[in-house]
Amino acid sequence: MGVRDLISWNVMIRCYAENGMVENARELFDAMPERSSFSWNTMIMAYTVAERIYMAFKLFVIMPDKDVMSWTGIITGFCRVSLVDDAWKLFKQMPDANAVSWSCIVSGFQQNDFANESLMVFKEMLLVGIHPTPHSFSSVLSACADLAMVSMSEQVYCQLLRRGFLGNTNVGNSAISMFVKVGSIHHARAVFLDLDKPDLVSWNAMITGFSQHGYGIEAMMAFHQMQKARFCPDSISYMGVLHGCSHCGFVEEGKQYFLSMKMDSGISPGAEHFSIMVDLYARAGKLEEAYTVIKELPFEPKSIFWRALLNGCRIWGDIKLGVSAPEQILKLEQFNSGACLMVINIMVLAGKWKEVATMRRFMKETGVKKELSCSWIDTSGINHLFTTGDKKHSKGDQIFQIIELLAYDGAIDSGTRGFLDYGNMLML
Repeated sequence: MGVRDLISWNVMIRCYAENGMVENARELFDAMPERSSFSWNTMIMAYTVAERIYMAFKLFVIMPDKDVMSWTGIITGFCRVSLVDDAWKLFKQMPDANAVSWSCIVSGFQQNDFANESLMVFKEMLLVGIHPTPHSFSSVLSACADLAMVSMSEQVYCQLLRRGFLGNTNVGNSAISMFVKVGSIHHARAVFLDLDKPDLVSWNAMITGFSQHGYGIEAMMAFHQMQKARFCPDSISYMGVLHGCSHCGFVEEGKQYFLSMKMDSGISPGAEHFSIMVDLYARAGKLEEAYTVIKELPFEPKSIFWRALLNGCRIWGDIKLGVSAPEQILKLEQFNSGACLMVINIMVLAGKWKEVATMRRFMKETGVKKELSCSWIDTSGINHLFTTGDKKHSKGDQIFQIIELLAYDGAIDSGTRGFLDYGNMLML
């Protein structure tokens, strides 16, 4: 090459960076006679993509003229390696944050399981007059789904409508997933019907949503409507419709969908599809068929297969077949509390009290404990968490008084009243 100008240097650095050759990119960067902001930003992004955030930050600190892209890139890098606190501190120091910068920090909180913080930052973004991007809306919709807050989900969706994102397919798909997760399947369906151009992700979200909420027939209908709309089902589509068949007891339909994966769509069933078939048969009481699926698997069965079979044995009282599964489960998940409790339950049904005592002793000696179950309720936009036997809620006394009143008025049946008397209630 006759003359190496700034553009050619930048092009070469970017080529190395995009192909993961960070050290080669750095050698060229160090050899440059002069550098532009693009040169610095490319090198910083190369380090962040490679998750070498320390090196990226060193470059960022010595960079002479930091622009919005520089700040946004390093903030994204910190979020990528889960240093969200550091990302937030940098963001607060940023001189002129734009919509993309705000979107990155909203997304960073959500992707690192700080859903509440993601929502708070999103609200702050609106208050300072920043117009949300599709990416920021997708992130905050996912945050609402993580929190399972129906009222907040509806408020965010209203913001989405007000700001003209109704026809955006990516945002719409996030809204569908959000409403499915918070249990509002009718809202999810309404969003789907409002989409101008639903894609395969949209259809899969609806099929999966119907299945998760026990609408097996609707899941099958959506599956066939998707095909009529000239979308070819993928492995996720089949997972969704098979789940619907499993939860609703549609054994023959499930078998046909499973067979059509390979025959009609050319998709080889994966472990997740086989596990659903085991669950389908086990739930329907066809335990021998479920066991046959496990024995004929083209790979070593994981614990989830044996647990599905064991659950079916427990439901249908098949002790003979049920006692063969615990050994397999414990080989794979010896220290899993859920697996241990399933084994104990089936042993109790079989009257194997010696084995029950042995398992309980093993759990005690190894420190295997059942995870504390919890639930929550959304009232006036506030999530109230409650666990078994919890009496720490600030309004606990008032809640107990209301329960007592309901019990005396006959609004609570005798079984529930006895449940409360023993102090095992789920307390706000």
